[in-house]
Order: sequence, then C-alpha cells, then structure tokens
Amino acid sequence: MKPENKNLLYVGNAFPHKNLERLIQAFKIVLNQKPNLNLVLVGEIDYFYQRLQKMVKKMGLEDKVIFTGRISPQELTNQYKNSLAYVFPSLTEGFGLPGLEAMAENLPVVCSKANPLPEIYGPAALYFDPENIQEIAKTILKIVSDENLRQDLKTKGKIQVEKYSWQKCAQQTLKVYQDVLNL
Repeated sequence: MKPENKNLLYVGNAFPHKNLERLIQAFKIVLNQKPNLNLVLVGEIDYFYQRLQKMVKKMGLEDKVIFTGRISPQELTNQYKNSLAYVFPSLTEGFGLPGLEAMAENLPVVCSKANPLPEIYGPAALYFDPENIQEIAKTILKIVSDENLRQDLKTKGKIQVEKYSWQKCAQQTLKVYQDVLNL
C-alpha cells in the first residue's frame, strides 16, 4: 500500500438510507487490523452529518473519521487520487452514480449488494451485505489488503463506466429518434 493512499472514501449525503452509521461501526473493526487507515466522508455538514460526528466522537474515532464538508471539484479529485477505495454502503439506491464516478476516477469500489448496485456496477465492484457490520468490515479488509484485487477492480471499473457514458446515451437516444422517424 502506498503511504499516501491510506483513506477509504465516501462522497454524498448522510441520509439514514446511506447506512453510514454501520460503515463507521465496520470501520472501527477494520482499524483493529489496519490502524493507519482513515475514513473520509465528503458531504455538506447538515443535521445527518452532525449526528454522525457525535457518534464518531462517542466512539473515540475523531482522528480516524474525517468530515470534509463541501469541497471544490479539484479537492474532490485529490480525494479520489489519494484514496485506497471508495466505500458505498447504501441500503437502497435509485441508480448509484457515486460508485461510477469513483470508477471513472480510477478508484476501486466496495459496496452494498442493495439493488440496483450489482446490476449497475457488475463485476467492477466488491460487494457486501449492507446490514451486516462484520461483513462490511471483512470486505473492506479484503480490498485494503489485496493490491491485485484493487488493480483488477480498477481495470473492470474503467470498462464498466464506458457503458454509461453521456456520448453513448446521446447516440442511443438519437437512434431511437431515427427509428421512430423512419416508421
């Protein structure tokens, strides 16, 4: 592991369905084996993030769980570059854009098995049961400990992201219009 890449990253809001409480609990377990890791949570410090900050303080993890608040696009790019993996523990999602963004930034993704994430990310992510704190921790430890796995997921992530490019979407939309007009 590169010394500068000791962060696990989450980007987004802290609404309860994002499951960040369990992520923090799992992260505490991970720290027993990987004490040099940090968990970086990027998102506007609202009521839900404030609740998490209190939880982190109560657990004694203030120096290991970093709340960045809102950050600039350049700072976000730096977070992606300086992280070991993106963790996405949601209990439910509409689409799962954050994991694709992480893949586009060449960051391996470890995430929930909640629908539709496995369908969207396919073989380009490592999955866990979002309600099982032990499994979340075990899956995080697996990705943190295995450089080959991280490289494999980065490669698969690049391929997976291509399936969702805006250019491809525009081309498919144009084809639908052309097909309708040719009827």
